[in-house]
Amino acid sequence: MKTLCCMLLLLVSSVAASPVGDLTLVGQGRMSWLFWELYQARFYSESGHYQPGQYPQALSLRYQRNIDNDDLITATVEEWQRLGVEWKREWPGQLAKIWPSVRTNDELVLRVDEDGTSRFYFNWQLVGSMGDPDFAPAFLAIWFSSDSRNPGLTRKLKGG
Repeated sequence: MKTLCCMLLLLVSSVAASPVGDLTLVGQGRMSWLFWELYQARFYSESGHYQPGQYPQALSLRYQRNIDNDDLITATVEEWQRLGVEWKREWPGQLAKIWPSVRTNDELVLRVDEDGTSRFYFNWQLVGSMGDPDFAPAFLAIWFSSDSRNPGLTRKLKGG
């Protein structure tokens, strides 16, 4: 009985430690620009299928290049503008407090919980959250919009 309790405790703690431990991989792919690979992306959901607005979900980005957090935030805002996504002026400042600069092989994970809270993990450690339920759909639109910058990656992330 003691062994079973220890095994259950280990299982629960390992799931809690991973922002994707209780989710199923839906799809994955790579984002490149010109000759450079920027990141590897993976998308997870509870059902194992892409269903917009059905949380929990997680998007994992493993970076293949060094990128300053200012550049990550600028690229995010530019994509929102390009896609015509409604975004709030306070979001870039909030992201600046959460996102670090990334180096090769660093991983940034967005996990959206059932209540719409967006939690960011950097190399599997929680670094901050966005409580605004409008944030997650706007952020995920960068990868899942029909006008995404990389339609092939969008198809792969959706499991296609």
